[in-house]
Amino acid sequence: MSADTLAAYPPGIPNVLPGEVITAELVDFFHRPAAVPNGHVRGAADPAVTTLRVVDTTAGA
Repeated sequence: MSADTLAAYPPGIPNVLPGEVITAELVDFFHRPAAVPNGHVRGAADPAVTTLRVVDTTAGA
């Protein structure tokens, strides 16, 4: 589960909100704008989107 709001620029509309499941397809999607000169992913832990902050849903279980 995502701990952050993630928005690919352009266009900048949030693609993932906190609590949503991050899938392999979403990770691939975020890598594309991060790889182009004027693109980035707002809210990502690093510019290349190699690290994402997540919620540990097993804590306390």
